[in-house]
Amino acid sequence: MKKISTALAALGITAIAALATPTAAQAAPPASATGPAKSAAAANGLFYAWEAAYKGGHQCAWQYDAGDWSACNTFDMRNKASSLENRRYPGVGEDIDLFYHPWHTGAHNCLPNGRYLDNLTGIYFLWDGQEGQGQSMNDNIASHRGSNNC
Repeated sequence: MKKISTALAALGITAIAALATPTAAQAAPPASATGPAKSAAAANGLFYAWEAAYKGGHQCAWQYDAGDWSACNTFDMRNKASSLENRRYPGVGEDIDLFYHPWHTGAHNCLPNGRYLDNLTGIYFLWDGQEGQGQSMNDNIASHRGSNNC
């Protein structure tokens, strides 16, 4: 009787361990712009993009929508951004839709108001049937506009 109890206990532990062990089929889905975002600094009405991860390299800041990121101050930020911060004021147009092509076309993703993405590697444009869907957002953003879509 003791051998049967021991065998059943061992079988139960094995079953629990098998259920708790992660497998390739349980891998997490790719991150979206809303997943790994951190809290941004205090609102100042601007949306920021940096050339390098962790707010490194050249920086662009916009108060309004931008249809072509190649015209940012004196720097061409089109397809070069690697970190983003949305410090717009709460209200209409507080979220930022980011686009694969200029003039708000192609695949998109959204960065909610008050959020900061320190590294766009591993963050992708949504599968929305538009050109660029599923592509990495890192070094692939060409335009943005305010929205209430996140």
